[in-house]
Amino acid sequence: MTDASPVEPTPIAIDRASGALRLADRTITLTGTELRLLSLLIERLGDAVSHQEIRDYVWGENWAGGDEALRVAVNRLRKKFENNQRRPQILVSVRGIGYRLIGTRQA
Repeated sequence: MTDASPVEPTPIAIDRASGALRLADRTITLTGTELRLLSLLIERLGDAVSHQEIRDYVWGENWAGGDEALRVAVNRLRKKFENNQRRPQILVSVRGIGYRLIGTRQA
């Protein structure tokens, strides 16, 4: 038995006009790469999205780089909005697949 209460999903949205992330009551400035990455994950909110699908969407199908650029982009995003980067609650890794964004769509 644990005393941990379930985490409430965080309201999340992209403000396309400003290129910023709205996360609950915060507004977070994004780079172009971060914007493309989060746009895909918000579109597929709650689903595990593969490394390959993310790379193709963010950098293009002809991009020959590996997963390191993706890991760096994810880590930079986590620094911007996760309370504990070692135990993320919003942008989570799905072992052997890719990443999942956990939250609710904010109007």
